[in-house]
Amino acid sequence: MKAVLRTRIYEEEQKSHFEFPPGRTETGSDCGNYKFSFKLTKSAGKSTYAPVLEWIAERRPPAGLELLTLEWELPSHGIKEGRIFRHGYQSWSLSTSENLQDADISPKLDFLHYAQENGYSEHAGEPGNWISESYVILFPKGEDSKIFAGAISKGEEGVKFKIITSPSSKKSSEPFLNGDIRVVYDFYRFEDFKGNKLPLTQIRVSKFSGDESLFIKNYYSELAKNLKVKLPETQVPTGWCSWYHYFTKISEKIILQNLKELRSKNLGLKVFQIDDGYQPEIGDWLETNDRFPGGMGLLADAIRSEKLTPGIWLAPFLVRKKSKFFQKFPEAVLKDRDGNPVPALWNPNWGLDHTYSLDVTHPASKEFLATVFKTIVKDYGYKYLKLDFLYSALLPGWTYDRNLSPHSRYVEAIKLIRKVVGKDIFILGCGAPMLPSIGLFDAMRISCDVAPFWFREKSRILIKDRNGLCTERALINDITRASMHRTLWLNDPDCLLVRKKKNHMNEAQTKIMASIMSVSGGMLFVSDDLALVNEDRLELLQKSLNLQSKCKNKTPLPIGFGSEFFPNALYNPAGYLGIWNPSDEKKEVQLSLSFPWDKKNSVDYWTGKKPESLEIDTRKKTLKISMDPWSTVVLHSGKQS
Repeated sequence: MKAVLRTRIYEEEQKSHFEFPPGRTETGSDCGNYKFSFKLTKSAGKSTYAPVLEWIAERRPPAGLELLTLEWELPSHGIKEGRIFRHGYQSWSLSTSENLQDADISPKLDFLHYAQENGYSEHAGEPGNWISESYVILFPKGEDSKIFAGAISKGEEGVKFKIITSPSSKKSSEPFLNGDIRVVYDFYRFEDFKGNKLPLTQIRVSKFSGDESLFIKNYYSELAKNLKVKLPETQVPTGWCSWYHYFTKISEKIILQNLKELRSKNLGLKVFQIDDGYQPEIGDWLETNDRFPGGMGLLADAIRSEKLTPGIWLAPFLVRKKSKFFQKFPEAVLKDRDGNPVPALWNPNWGLDHTYSLDVTHPASKEFLATVFKTIVKDYGYKYLKLDFLYSALLPGWTYDRNLSPHSRYVEAIKLIRKVVGKDIFILGCGAPMLPSIGLFDAMRISCDVAPFWFREKSRILIKDRNGLCTERALINDITRASMHRTLWLNDPDCLLVRKKKNHMNEAQTKIMASIMSVSGGMLFVSDDLALVNEDRLELLQKSLNLQSKCKNKTPLPIGFGSEFFPNALYNPAGYLGIWNPSDEKKEVQLSLSFPWDKKNSVDYWTGKKPESLEIDTRKKTLKISMDPWSTVVLHSGKQS
């Protein structure tokens, strides 16, 4: 086993190498400054590593010592062919299984890379060279056994895994290392080694057989236990959101019209969320543009008068140059080493120039955040907060407090917001790094944005944007991350779109969308102008809400997520099994029933009939069904509670 520590003293980068003698669990670096050790615990096919990095030189660490990364070989997986489940970094990052011999290609444009994936990760784009964030699962071809490696605690550093099957990739990525699976710790922090020791995130390596869906559910449960996750006592929210019909073109009049329309439809929704478009500038959250003359407090009152929970969107860490905060406190905006503001986003909805981020460690930024959230929650009365573009708090920069790692400053910023608003306010995270966010939010967006179209736009495909917003990519994550629901937080699969107008999805695609979101049991928000939704689509919405209400209290299992790019099925222990065929070809779907299922569970929720091609063999524990192109069924017993 070997490891490489990358450091920097001001502008000069250095590498320190570690090589473990056979059977040893500690070793010194070739430079003599560091010791790297780990405690290894083995049980039932699991190996758990608890690593520590120490400063062992007699002299004090030099001033300006910045730890960058530590890359460490784990025991070889030895897999040459098969599939890899690659987990994405944040809410919008695609998480799915792919051919291990394919290339791991990140978006070609820099602003899409740091806005959708880990800005500290460099994807080689070579066949057989992968990066998976937080955890990874490998599926050897022709074998039942699988290999898992993942974080089982949360430290002050980022955690990702490199999986390498190509010999040329091993040499090009780090010549000193030759292992085919490695854990990489992202520090990017200044360190004076107080107490000399730096404990690192613990890593679990397991070899297992059987259903990966049960394994990953148990992993999330263990992670939640280790990180002391406390789920919100509130019911899983349902609601209406302004974004996917109006986008930024909302007004006070439009909001009040939809509030009235929602009352007349009597759908039983609980939250009414006002999305982007009320503020005069990104960062000026306590002011409104001229389309909102009454202010946001008035709208919160109007929403409450309808016995709904007022919800509001904001991107708390983002500012634009014209915002009052940027103008007044330019020193509190995240800068690079040359003193230039660090671009956090390019969003043409807000203008053709860049949007920037707060330095969340700066006192002026902390005071600003406290004032914004105190006003929105305690003065205006919003009880549901959607916090967006949260990755921006972790971007590389020369921060006011340089002793905090990017992950630590992010966690501290979210904790500050929670302290200000109180424990009873519902907070939804979005565009947020997954592992650092565990235990901080009531709910988490688990996918990219949906869209009124199924596939990625051609421009997104051209620039290799695998996370490109579209309903297909959103639903993939909704399935593969389904078991995070009620283990790590409540899942937000994004909004359901049921309208016919201003929607390029056909009825079959809309029904697949409704099936996946409802069976997942996560939050279910609709984002249509309900006045334009005709009766048959309104009936689809009502049935979707009814199905979600039956599934919301259980943690679902994604079926076949290790073998399919778009998994075919999702099982909810409330007694529902969703199966779909999102393709132009007829497909025979066969499932191994690793979960309790009976022949009586053969009625399609949508039609009330048993599908003609359905075959359930309870002895062999298999289910077969012939699926027409773009078809979906949700099987259950037919009994309605």
